[in-house]
Amino acid sequence: MTDDFLTGGLEQDRYLKAVRLADQFQEEIISRLFEFDEAMVDVQPDLFDPETEPDSNTNNTPNNGLALHRINHPMEGPRAPESDQRLNVHLYWMSPTEYNRSDIDSAVRGFGYKIKYGDTDVDEWVEAQTHDGDWSLQTGDNPYDSNTVFYRHVSSAAEINETATELVQHFSEYGAAYAADSDIEL
Repeated sequence: MTDDFLTGGLEQDRYLKAVRLADQFQEEIISRLFEFDEAMVDVQPDLFDPETEPDSNTNNTPNNGLALHRINHPMEGPRAPESDQRLNVHLYWMSPTEYNRSDIDSAVRGFGYKIKYGDTDVDEWVEAQTHDGDWSLQTGDNPYDSNTVFYRHVSSAAEINETATELVQHFSEYGAAYAADSDIEL
């Protein structure tokens, strides 16, 4: 850092502006994730206790990708382990190497959902249905736990909205397999 850089930052309030911009951006992302979570709950209301509130988390340390915003919403039902299983909606910033993407030199943004602590047999069944169906979603192993992630890479608000619409449809079709007393054969 040079004296000119420091002086310019002080005179033009660059640090203060950057902090405010980051706070504003974070609030907007969390707001979008809460809307996404609510739409997911609306299509599978029997899987959630209406008295239960989701919690949000933001992490800017490199422990879980480059940065993340996520919401966890406890699930209920005969197939949901008591107080453990959660709908997790998220936006992750990951290194392109995590997705074997050598064509990208910036971060990759993954917008999606998973069922945290869900039955891995159900994960495998839903993943197979997703690949066999007409979905444009990607699936992947989560490097931080054992559950499958359903997601798309996004680069704009429009792509977030399009992806959220498809993910809500996907959860509407397969969400009950994780928690309801489903008749599916795994």
